[in-house]
Amino acid sequence: MDKEILNLHSNSIKITIQVSFNFIFAYLYKMNSLFLNTNKRFFKILLGTLILVTLTSSYKSTKKDVAKDFTQNLNYTVYVSGSKRGTLHAQLIRSIDKSFKIRLETNIHFPFTNVLSLIQVNYTASGLESASSFKKINNHVNEQINLQKTNGGYILTNDAGQKNRILTQIPFSVGRLYHHEPLGMKELFSERLGAFVPIKNLREGEYELIQPDGKKNVFVYRYGICTEMRTEMMACNVRFVLSE
Repeated sequence: MDKEILNLHSNSIKITIQVSFNFIFAYLYKMNSLFLNTNKRFFKILLGTLILVTLTSSYKSTKKDVAKDFTQNLNYTVYVSGSKRGTLHAQLIRSIDKSFKIRLETNIHFPFTNVLSLIQVNYTASGLESASSFKKINNHVNEQINLQKTNGGYILTNDAGQKNRILTQIPFSVGRLYHHEPLGMKELFSERLGAFVPIKNLREGEYELIQPDGKKNVFVYRYGICTEMRTEMMACNVRFVLSE
């Protein structure tokens, strides 16, 4: 409470000083040319001071805004065999402590089949902290996996309630691939599969993720952001294209 009162008092002082400067400037500006001609030096010094105070105030405000949480939203159109059939919304929220959260929500409409999937990941500065993957086909839950970091590794729980232990750190997972280019990575952790999968660099800005069943996902990047992902689903060619 005392802190809030102190902040309120500080803001009141700042407002009072700013109003005073504005009043002085307006007053000098309206004075006759004789005063301005005889006091050019004083006027220039005062004007310079006003500009400096304004720039300093603007810099502090901008610096304070930069320290706030950062949110990045990426929206993709999903094409199935060349036709628009769905969307992917990818959201990243980064905190000032370098932790971040990612949420991927996908809706795709195939003939006679609707697919909804949701992947959520939480990272700290040291790596993956927790993750969850949920997939529903025609309102029936098809996949559900949860991952939670513990001492010395992770506990993976599948949709049957079975628990497995992963005894290694996870610095990068598939859920990050839309917001972050996997520079130098050889394998990634798949939230959906609950296992590590290989990834290789095909050419500059293009990577191939190989799934256990042999299917390949190709991610294309520009300025570190995924602009397109190509894969195969339901025996159809599927493309995720970043909306402008």
